[in-house]
Amino acid sequence: MNTIKILSSEDIKNLVSMKEAINTIATAFCDLSAKNVNMPLRTITDFGENELTLFYKPSLMPSLHSVGIKLLSQYKTGGKNGHPTIQGIVVLIDPENNTTQAILDGTYLTALRTGAASGVATRALSREDSETFVLFGAGAQGYTQFEAICCARNIKKAYIFDINKEAIDRFIRHYQNLGQVSLYPGEDLSVLPEADIISTVTNSKQPLFPLELLKKGVHINAIGSYNPSMHELPTNIFTSASLFVDHKDSCFSESGDIIIPLSEGLLPPEHYKGEIGEVLLSRIPGRTSPEEITVFKSVGIAIQDLAAANYAYRQACQQGRGTNIQL
Repeated sequence: MNTIKILSSEDIKNLVSMKEAINTIATAFCDLSAKNVNMPLRTITDFGENELTLFYKPSLMPSLHSVGIKLLSQYKTGGKNGHPTIQGIVVLIDPENNTTQAILDGTYLTALRTGAASGVATRALSREDSETFVLFGAGAQGYTQFEAICCARNIKKAYIFDINKEAIDRFIRHYQNLGQVSLYPGEDLSVLPEADIISTVTNSKQPLFPLELLKKGVHINAIGSYNPSMHELPTNIFTSASLFVDHKDSCFSESGDIIIPLSEGLLPPEHYKGEIGEVLLSRIPGRTSPEEITVFKSVGIAIQDLAAANYAYRQACQQGRGTNIQL
């Protein structure tokens, strides 16, 4: 009889620190760019223009001896009836024995690995002296973005933007007594020229800010745009910035942040640098000057979920956490 470990979001929070998540996702990006994974493009099913979207994301990482399947649902218009915008599960399978090892809550895991991916890129691409952070999106994904950026760099000041002012207030209350970062509500874009690092985690279909407000040397983690109609970045940004991605095939086929400027001739080929894993493997350079604007575009890929889930599962086995069931 097969024993399956069930891990809740609370289990995962106790099992995986942000630093551990960043290191785990960095290894996964290296495996990806070294072509040591099997990761089909995800399958996305939309149920209505403003309604539910379903994601199916399988992957295999031989280095982990593990297969992962992520099933995710997301409301385009935000959470309903007090439930999170994004919900899902991750199933881990032992490929040698064809047995299910674990089922993990995918809601917090998604936020954790997404934040960790930005942490990886920020550590690799931003200026080491970065101190000011601007966050667009104060939902669940925003919390782990903030934690990851603070883990990667010595952030002293942060501005939080969101169309929901109550979400900004909750965010600032949550963190105001937990560290050395001074947090301020993002009231207008006049603060943007201060930003050393920006993360965007919204569902916007219109650019969130103009290129002209960015200072030289800023690093941007563009996370929210996961389909061709979503568009957080200014269309002309890649005429001035260097582009790095989590996975080229996924980003160039799925994200409006890339598809739109590419279709308008506003993404010069020389401004696309490569995958973040290639930077980590020293196959391509990352930042080449203090004045360079760098953009990390991520749509979120299956190996991130698999790597984070596998790490949490291994930790749970060692620490005796989680709930074991038999089917």
